[in-house]
Parts: sequence; structure tokens; C-alpha cells
Amino acid sequence: MVPAQQLEVVNRAARYFAHHFSEQIELELVADSIGVSAEWLDLCFDHCRGKTPFQTLQHIRLSRLFEGIAAQPQTTLEQQVHRCGLASVMAANRLFEELFGIGLAPFRRVCRRAEADRLLRQRSC
Repeated sequence: MVPAQQLEVVNRAARYFAHHFSEQIELELVADSIGVSAEWLDLCFDHCRGKTPFQTLQHIRLSRLFEGIAAQPQTTLEQQVHRCGLASVMAANRLFEELFGIGLAPFRRVCRRAEADRLLRQRSC
């Protein structure tokens, strides 16, 4: 396969991840669903992104977790983490902090304050 074809494999898998991020995902099934072997999927990700498919999936899940907390800061972290297909709050916190530079609880506090400020501004207008 040429690099453009490898990129297409990566893009198809990434779209699958984006649609199914909250589910338990087996990479062999993803590979089968897009018509390649798990080994080829792994190689394509390595060549195109320098990451494994699992790392890409985790990044998508953490990005959705960020968006979910920002949109609904009153929801518990356990609920948010579960919705994103992540294993536990503790594991998600470590990964979240590595990616975004802030832990889940402090991020949620900032989002809660921002939400309270928005509501206050709306009431005063």
C-alpha cells in the first residue's frame, strides 16, 4: 500500500473510534470492519501518526471527556468517565493530566465556576 492508502486506513479507523468511543472496542474487530489485518492497522497508525490505534482511541476518549466535563460540569466524574469508555476515574485522571496538564477534579471546578459565571451574567442582563 502507498502512504495515501495507509492514511485512508487510519482515517477510517479514527472515524470508527469517534463513533464508538464509549463502547468497548477490540482492535481486531475494527481492523476486520475496515478490511485490513490488525497488524496492518497498527503499522498504518505507526507510519501515519507515530502512535498505536489504542493511543489514538484513548486520545479521542480523553478529548470527549474534556468536552463532556466542560459542557456538563455538574455531572459526576464517574459518569463522565464511564460515558467515554474509560476504565476508571483514577486511570482517566492520570491520562487526562498527561494530555491536558490539569487533573479531572480541578478541571471540573474551573468548568463549574465558568458555568456559574455564565449564569450570573445571564441573570444580570
